[in-house]
Amino acid sequence: MFKSLSLIIPILTCALAVNPDSRELRIINEAGFKCNIYWINRWKNDELVLNSEEGVFHGGETQINSYVSHEFEVQEVPSKKTGHCKGPNNTCRTGHFQVNANEEQLIVFSEGLEKIVHTDNVVRAQEQAKSVLQDCKASALDEFSGENSEATMTSLLACLDKSIEGAMDEKKSEIEFQQDLRINMGSKLAGYSCFDPNVTMTESIQNKTWSNSRTNYNIKMLFDKPASKIAYIEKFASQEECNAVAGGVSLEEVNGLDGLYAKKGDMTVPSGGGTISKLIKRMHSFATESLRIPVDSKTSREVSWMHYGENAEDPRRYDAHCDGLCDGSSHSRGDHIASFVVYCEAAKKGGHTHFSNSGIHITPEVGSAIFYSYFDPLTDVYDAGFTKVTECGVLEGNKKVISHKMRSS
Repeated sequence: MFKSLSLIIPILTCALAVNPDSRELRIINEAGFKCNIYWINRWKNDELVLNSEEGVFHGGETQINSYVSHEFEVQEVPSKKTGHCKGPNNTCRTGHFQVNANEEQLIVFSEGLEKIVHTDNVVRAQEQAKSVLQDCKASALDEFSGENSEATMTSLLACLDKSIEGAMDEKKSEIEFQQDLRINMGSKLAGYSCFDPNVTMTESIQNKTWSNSRTNYNIKMLFDKPASKIAYIEKFASQEECNAVAGGVSLEEVNGLDGLYAKKGDMTVPSGGGTISKLIKRMHSFATESLRIPVDSKTSREVSWMHYGENAEDPRRYDAHCDGLCDGSSHSRGDHIASFVVYCEAAKKGGHTHFSNSGIHITPEVGSAIFYSYFDPLTDVYDAGFTKVTECGVLEGNKKVISHKMRSS
C-alpha cells in the first residue's frame, strides 16, 4: 500500500506530457535580489540566451517551458544606481540548475544563489507517502489491541486507502488545469525544438504501407487521435511533380502576414489531368482513406508553393498556426479538414516542422510529405489544438514545399 501512493501520483502526472522531453518549471526567487535566467545553448558555444525578459524580482516567481537535460544559469542583476552587484568585489552572483526527467519541477533560489532547491513530483510524492504512512501507523498504534491485531491492520489499510483516494482527487484537478496550461504554452516550446540541432524526428507509433496506383508508400503514424492525425509519408512526390508546381506559380515576398515569412505563390490545380492533377489526386485519395470520408475535389483546388530562404539572423519561417479551426468547435460543411505539405527541397540546417501541442517534431527528407487532419468525422468536431504547427526557420540552405489544404464534401 505504501508503494501505491508513491507510484500512482508521478504516473498520473507524467501522463500529461505531450512531448516525452518537454517540462514546465516553476521558479521562485528568494535570493534577496532580482535575477535573470539564461538558457545555456550547449550547441552554440555555450551561448547564454535570456529566458526571463523582465527578470524575476525577489519574492516573485515565473514559469519556464523547457526540455529534459537543458541547463540554465541564474545571474544577479546589477543595481541601476551603481551598475554593480553585491557579490565579492562587486561581482554578480550566479547559480545553475538543470531540467530533470520528472514532472512538476519547482526551483527556489535562496541564500544569495548559494543554494538552489530543486524539487519535483517524485520527491514530493515520496515525502507525502512517508508522511501518510507515519500518520496512519501512529493512528493504528493508538487503537492497537493485542487481542485484535486484525482490526488494527484493517484500520491501518483503511487510513491508507482514504489518503490515496484524496490524493487521486486532488491530482485529477491538477491534471485538468495543467492540460489546459500546456496547450496554451505549447508554442513556447517550439523555440527550443527549432534551434536545438540535436532534436531528432519523433518516433512513429505505427508503421504501415499504403498502396496507390500500383505504388507502395511507407507511412509513419506519428499522432493518431479521432480529431487529430499526423502521418509522415516517405517518397510521396517526385522531382517532376515539384518542378511542375514551382513552374506554375509567381512568387511574392511575405513578411509576417499570418505569421509567414517566406516567398509564396498560389495556383489552382489545372483541369484535364497532368502532373499536378495526379499529385493532388493522390493526396485526396490518402485523405479519404485516412478519414473515411470523401474530400471535395471541386473546392479543394488551391495549391501553394513556399520558399524559405537562408537567414541565420532572422530565419525564414511560419509561426505556430492552424490550417483550419483547431478549437474543438463544431464542423461546418465545406471547411478545411486536412492538409498536406510536400518537401521538395530540405534545408541543410533548420527548417524542421514542429507540432508543439502534440510534441511531434519532423526532420524531413526530400520528396517526403506530412499529412495532418484536424477534424473528427464521427463527432463532427474540430481538433482542440494538437495540429497547431510551426515551420521552423531555415538556418542554412533552402526549404521549398508544396502546401495543399482539403475541404469536406
